[in-house]
Amino acid sequence: MTISQALYNASSGLTAASRRVSVTSNNIANALTPGYARRTVHLAEQTTGGEGAGVGVAGVSRAGNPAITYERRIVDGELAYFSSNAGAMTRVSDLLGSVEDPSSLFQKYNNFETSLRNLAETPDSAALQQKVVTSAQDLARALNRTAEGYQQIRTDADREISNRVDTVNDALKTIEDLNDSISRGMATGKDVNALLDQRQQLIDQVNENIPVREIQREYGKVDLMTTEGTFLLAGSARTVEFNASPVVTADLTYDNGAGSLSGLSVDGQDITPGGTSGQAPRDGAIAGLFNVRDETVPEMALALDALAFDIAGRLSDPSVDPTLNPGDPGLFTDAGAATDVANLTGLAGRLAVNAAVDSSQGGSASRIRDGIGAVVQQAAGTDSFVRSLLSALADSRPQHAALQTAGDLSAAESFSHMTSLAAGARVDASSKQTTAATLATSLVEAEQAESGVDTDRELQDLLVIEQAYAANARVLETIDQMMRRLMEL
Repeated sequence: MTISQALYNASSGLTAASRRVSVTSNNIANALTPGYARRTVHLAEQTTGGEGAGVGVAGVSRAGNPAITYERRIVDGELAYFSSNAGAMTRVSDLLGSVEDPSSLFQKYNNFETSLRNLAETPDSAALQQKVVTSAQDLARALNRTAEGYQQIRTDADREISNRVDTVNDALKTIEDLNDSISRGMATGKDVNALLDQRQQLIDQVNENIPVREIQREYGKVDLMTTEGTFLLAGSARTVEFNASPVVTADLTYDNGAGSLSGLSVDGQDITPGGTSGQAPRDGAIAGLFNVRDETVPEMALALDALAFDIAGRLSDPSVDPTLNPGDPGLFTDAGAATDVANLTGLAGRLAVNAAVDSSQGGSASRIRDGIGAVVQQAAGTDSFVRSLLSALADSRPQHAALQTAGDLSAAESFSHMTSLAAGARVDASSKQTTAATLATSLVEAEQAESGVDTDRELQDLLVIEQAYAANARVLETIDQMMRRLMEL
């Protein structure tokens, strides 16, 4: 080996060591950076004329395991779906409150029934008559507020779908741009690992909303396809389309495109979750929000409507209140009219106390004692009508299917069942979210084990690099001494 060869070998060794130091220190600096994948420098022997010519950097690769990343993304999509439902069911349950909560819907009913019991003992008390009217109005308002709260949850879900669709479209367009940058960088031999990190984070962002599969193309590009087979990115980004509604009310539905609420499409192709399309995403935050808007919350809202229908129907039966004709509204009305099962949707939001007992509307609280349709006052101590109301509330009656109960219930049991129904939905949704979160955490940890930075290992590598650098530097120093000696001869 000539001195010039030795000089070149040592010089290439120093260059390689310098590159390794740069990459290793960058790994350590980004150990806690979200989305950063560990870099590894690959060295290769160089030869010239069949002889060794030092060492060169063959490339810098990103650590990772595509199979684990794929599995993690599947679970991320499931977690996002269950999280959307868990959040909504928590709000649904909170609006009702627990049976022990003094401001809960059940306690509003309990206050109403208690006021009737007190009046039955002293039917001539004007104060107790007014107390019944007031507690009935409180109950009606509680049903109104709860119904409005349920529709607000649907409105929020609709608005969040729109926000997330915008996020997906922005991410898809940026991924398209990154594909071009990565392709050009690879063609010119540039280090594109930072761009790959950025692209992977954006793909994760899309996947959280609409689960996707990553399809590798030439020159480092990728296409994205939903797990159901719809391309979101095929060379160029496709547009995900959705139109938010300003307000979602009980009567607004999607109904497979026949209703007023917007569905989801990709360049005109229907992929609405919960719809009839075979390409509809089954997981992801957007699918979860569609489920909240079109399935779970409407089911709970209709159960609340059935509850309102039950309480109104019990007290409007002419056999309970002989002062009423068939079809007349009782103590509780549908915005002043009699309740009708054909107009069940949204009833809880419209339920009101009959104006006949409201003095502010020209009525009289004494009708609580005499009958809603009474034209003359009964004897002051008459308690038959009040006790008839109490009997109607205590009767076990069949319930509308929307209340989701197989047996007959009293009014108190119906209100308690509604609370339990919401609490059960909340527990079920939270349990699914917890299970998915646990699995997601384990897969994130597995992915981190493959692609994350172990600072202890990186520091050990620095010591090895330091030794290699020192050895090559010593070779250069020795060559320098040899050259000096030769110059002195």
